[in-house]
Amino acid sequence: MKKKLVSICLSFLFAGLCFTGASAETADSTDALPVVASEKEFMQNPTTYCNPISLTQGSGRLLRGGEPVITIFEDDYYLFVSHKKGYWWSPDFVNWTYVDAPELQAGIVGVVEIDGKLYNYAGNTNDKVMTTDDPKSGVWYDAGTFSSNNYGDASMLYDEETGRLFMYYGWSQLLGIRVVELDKTTFKEISEPVVCIWGDPHNHGWETRYKKDNIFPYFDYRDYREEEYGWTEGGHPLKYNGRYYLLYSSIGLEFYSYGQGVYVADDPMGPYVYEEENPFTLKTTGVAPGGGHGSIFVDKNNNVWGAAMMPFAQSGGRGDTLISLYPAGVDEDGVMHGKTEFGDYPQYLPGVVENPIEDGFTGWVLLSLDKKIEASSTLENCWTAHAVDENTKSFWSAETGDPGEYITVDLGAECDIRGIQILWDKDPDTTRSRDPLDRYQSYTVEVSDDNENWTMVIDKSNNVQDLRSDYTELPAPVYARYVKLTNVFTPDDGKFAVKALRVFGNPEEATWTKVENVTVVRDKLDRRYAHLVWEQVDGAEGYIVRYGIAPDKLYNSYMVYWDSYLDIPSLNVDPEYYFEVEAFSSNTPRYVENTFETQGRGAELDLIKEADEEAGTESSTERIMTYETYGRDEVYVFDDITPGTYSVRHTFGVGIWGPVELTEEELIGTGTEPTITALNLTQFGNGSTQWGTVEVRVYPGEESGRIEVTFKYDK
Repeated sequence: MKKKLVSICLSFLFAGLCFTGASAETADSTDALPVVASEKEFMQNPTTYCNPISLTQGSGRLLRGGEPVITIFEDDYYLFVSHKKGYWWSPDFVNWTYVDAPELQAGIVGVVEIDGKLYNYAGNTNDKVMTTDDPKSGVWYDAGTFSSNNYGDASMLYDEETGRLFMYYGWSQLLGIRVVELDKTTFKEISEPVVCIWGDPHNHGWETRYKKDNIFPYFDYRDYREEEYGWTEGGHPLKYNGRYYLLYSSIGLEFYSYGQGVYVADDPMGPYVYEEENPFTLKTTGVAPGGGHGSIFVDKNNNVWGAAMMPFAQSGGRGDTLISLYPAGVDEDGVMHGKTEFGDYPQYLPGVVENPIEDGFTGWVLLSLDKKIEASSTLENCWTAHAVDENTKSFWSAETGDPGEYITVDLGAECDIRGIQILWDKDPDTTRSRDPLDRYQSYTVEVSDDNENWTMVIDKSNNVQDLRSDYTELPAPVYARYVKLTNVFTPDDGKFAVKALRVFGNPEEATWTKVENVTVVRDKLDRRYAHLVWEQVDGAEGYIVRYGIAPDKLYNSYMVYWDSYLDIPSLNVDPEYYFEVEAFSSNTPRYVENTFETQGRGAELDLIKEADEEAGTESSTERIMTYETYGRDEVYVFDDITPGTYSVRHTFGVGIWGPVELTEEELIGTGTEPTITALNLTQFGNGSTQWGTVEVRVYPGEESGRIEVTFKYDK
């Protein structure tokens, strides 16, 4: 199935999206930072975004994108996040200006518009309510106090038709989410609280915390159970077409399966009925998994969107919180549903297409998936393949943070490149300062047809934004096979570390194929589970598995790379389900990594220096991993060799050379020829075929020598 594409005329050089900006002291401030900090001309008005989204304020440190609330006030978008005494506004959802607001209540933030004013509160921390009729000024005033300071995860709904105000609150594995009516002037309770919903992991598979889905532990005093109750939290109401929708989250931030669901009612006080089409948002794979505790909002074109916070692992463990944005909709039966399909691929921004839930995906597919990577250096266990494996817990790291460290991805063929996203990580030994810096991770991106002649397409040599996710939309197609990411500056004395180098494009070359033979087995003992197997499609890189409770309501989906099977644990027990599988391909050659070449054989060489009783030195061993080279001679170098007795052997195995006493005469000098050469020491091969022989050479140096062990190929 060919995806519908929308043609957009772009006239600038680069485009990217992060929520950023400089403080706005007055309403007429227009000093927002550019969307992309670059030494080249940049685009102020990109048309696409790509989850996850970083949140920054000027040149300050990355901000936690927690519990995002997006609303429209006086025809401008406003974005609030928790624990921040400030917020952002935008006329177009592209160019954002930060507003400093010292009086803002900055716990788990809540915002509501009542009769032409915005009201702010944070029920988790205190009972204060603040208000403003000019949010661009940053000035807020006391408006009243709640009856309690125990409104955890509070969110208010003002019903303009009735003039009534309601508070939804609660976050617990046990106690559920409640609603209470408030006086809209005093903000005191004028009704008894009523429980809207409790969690139901027995009947809602997606509300169950599965140990296998944990990204990082949130606590360290016990192990996770194989199954646990999810946290029912983050209630957020929306009145739409006369009905009351209550968005809520379940599971917990530290899980891939962190998601959101919806209940609906005809009265704001309930009763609320569960939508069997749930979950509203659920994404368990890719670089933007999870996505809960957010909000739903209606854009200027009356389209529904869902915003969520998502976990972002660092060094393979607990890290930051970023934002995800998903198109949503309400169907003719009043069912509210979100769309996470291709949710971490480039999507059109609000206002660009008429129907984003149907046409929001650009059709730009991932070209860099599992492709061959060349690197300047690689830190042990932070392999090159991790930069393109779509695993949020893995990353590649160079051995240093020096300028010039690089990785190059070979796309396998010339491709039509439309966007590039880089997710930054850090090695475990790097500690980030909390203080703002003048400069953050700085880099360049170049493209090439031959891996020799390069053209720069992104220049962030002096980047002033602290980003984890850095997406750039190119203004016109760039045709190339190789994409090179080069370090210019790494902050915090860290190493150059990349979670993901993601290259998108090939909208015309990509193919979409419906899979005809799909077998689904619903688990009879646990109907939350279904097991799917399907026939592989030649050339397919991945599959979208759609499912729902009616053939025309396949609102949920999973993405699977390469495999042709899937276990789904997220079903609702009561309904029957319909499924379909669609294959997709970028139509580029597949590269299959030979880990013997990229990570080593697991077979090592030892250089052993014997103890010298007269000199009072103990024996020592230096160890080097061996790598396959596809017939190119393998050369392993041991440096800093000083006089003594040495031998080379296979680690825990047989001897190869020595023991040989090396003298100062053999090790110290300015010559370029070996002082000792030992050939045909032993043979190496594969199966019954000999590949070559092992050689050892000793070379002199000005202060110390070196020993080279060569696996010399005959073939």
